[in-house]
Amino acid sequence: LFMKQVFYLVLSLLFLFTTNAYNQIKQYDITIGTGDKLGGLYPIGICIGKILNINSKVHGVRPTVVSTEGDVYNIDAIIKGDLTSAIVGADTQYRAYKGMGEWEGSPQLELRSIISIAPEYLQLIVSENSKIKTLVDLKGKTINLGQYGSGTRLDAENVLTSYGMDNTTVNIDIASSISDSFNMIQDGRIDGFFITSVIPLASVNNIVNIVKSRMVDIVGVDILFLGYPMYKIDSISNKIYPRLQNFNSIQTVSSMTTLVTSSKMPNAVAYVLAREIVENLEILKTLHPSLKNINIKEMLKYNTAPIHPGAIRYYQDHGLL
Repeated sequence: LFMKQVFYLVLSLLFLFTTNAYNQIKQYDITIGTGDKLGGLYPIGICIGKILNINSKVHGVRPTVVSTEGDVYNIDAIIKGDLTSAIVGADTQYRAYKGMGEWEGSPQLELRSIISIAPEYLQLIVSENSKIKTLVDLKGKTINLGQYGSGTRLDAENVLTSYGMDNTTVNIDIASSISDSFNMIQDGRIDGFFITSVIPLASVNNIVNIVKSRMVDIVGVDILFLGYPMYKIDSISNKIYPRLQNFNSIQTVSSMTTLVTSSKMPNAVAYVLAREIVENLEILKTLHPSLKNINIKEMLKYNTAPIHPGAIRYYQDHGLL
């Protein structure tokens, strides 16, 4: 009986020691990469930064949110050590970890998820003057597919591939920024543009208020589901952007955004990131309209790289995994 009591005492002390180790950070500065300031990754990064700042004097993790060139840049910068963490699309993280697309033959096995955050929706916005009503109508039109290295560009290319369209059937234009897309559709230089983002997005709302526009249903894109299992069929209410010339909800696909880091992040820091997001979830929901319906089950379901062991420890400690 005595030995049994000693065993449980040692076990309790060990648990107390390891738990304290996960909570003792004097100071750790992290950078959170996002994307174009007019895009969907940037506001999500800002929201995560605000959540981490609530108790930063207590937990010691100090975030700096930076605008970047987007998903692919973020992944490469994390691997190089130029960024500590980033907000990226689950599809981009999946390609990188599996060694697909831009990372063909070079899987980025150091990538780690912390948590998924909010869904991004693939959107095709066209001017009403373009007469585009369906994806088939894109033939002969000038469409902006988004920046190289962005999640939008990959999604747009996959859509065109699904319909057997390429440079010979669709006039492809490439913007250097989201604002360029907006300027070009406003000037009539393009007929429409793709954007993958959380909704609603203030910048999209601004342009559809200026240019008489509609959103095109994105259906029949089976290649997305064959290559990327994190996508799901979804819809966007026509009330999200009231000035759109759509009388019904728009059919499309969505996937999650993810807070991603590398295996080099200390366990204690990953633990804090997971804890602060989960325990301030109700505050997080108030910071952006795209976050109001998030729930922890969905946030832990769509991580397309292994969850960081520090974050796993928090989720296990609280019965979430």
